[in-house]
Amino acid sequence: MTEARVEKVHEDRIAAREYFAQAERFFVDATRAELSADTRSVVFHNAAICACDAILQAAGLRVTSGEGSHLLRLGTALEQVDGNHDDLLERLDESRWHRNNVSYQAGFVPDASVVEAREATTELIELTRGYVS
Repeated sequence: MTEARVEKVHEDRIAAREYFAQAERFFVDATRAELSADTRSVVFHNAAICACDAILQAAGLRVTSGEGSHLLRLGTALEQVDGNHDDLLERLDESRWHRNNVSYQAGFVPDASVVEAREATTELIELTRGYVS
C-alpha cells in the first residue's frame, strides 16, 4: 500500500459545506443512545473525517488514500485552523485508534472513550463550522 500524501486542489466552499453537512449528520447519528459504544465510536470517527475533509476542501487541499491517511487528514486539517490544536489532535487520534481496534481487530470501545470521542468531535465540528462558514 502506498503512503498517503497531501495534494493541492481547487478551493471549493460549496463542496466544503457539503462535507460539513455530512459531518453533522454523522455526529447526530453517533449520539443515538441505542447504538453500541463500538458503533458510536466508528460513526464519531466518520464525523471527524468529514469535518476534516470540509476544512481541507475549503483550503484547497486533499489527502490521498493510503497508509496513514486518516491521521494525516486530521493533522493537516487542524493545521489550517488558527490556534494550537495539538491536544485536540491527540484526542482525535486516540478516538481513531479505538475505531481501528473495533473495525480491524474485533476489539471493543469503553464507554469513557466514546464520551471522549464525542467531546473531541464536538470541538472539531465547531472549529470546522467557523472555518467553512
